[in-house]
Amino acid sequence: MTKRNIIIVAGIAVIVLAFVVGKSYRQTTPGPGSDMVPVVVVPFEINNGWGYRVNVDGHTYIYQDVIPAIPGNHVFRSREEAMRVGQVVAAKLTQHKIPSVSRQELIAMQIPEAQ
Repeated sequence: MTKRNIIIVAGIAVIVLAFVVGKSYRQTTPGPGSDMVPVVVVPFEINNGWGYRVNVDGHTYIYQDVIPAIPGNHVFRSREEAMRVGQVVAAKLTQHKIPSVSRQELIAMQIPEAQ
């Protein structure tokens, strides 16, 4: 195989992976017979607060134990706050965007530590 063919095959593999990961955003695992790869946000308790994981096809893809975009190590105050931010991150992931959150987005989601 030439270098050009290897690059083409690698590019096709990346496109297929992006399609499979981005095919579905779900908060719960799809039922039997579904061909969608599940993307699930799982909140967890940590250090008197909350964090979240974004699981893709049953494997942890993102582990967030502190509030992103905020200096220091601050945890979410509630399960709902962690879920709200985790769902935005998961949605960006499935839309083929960089799965990050800015301070302005946290303010819009009414996360108190971002104020």
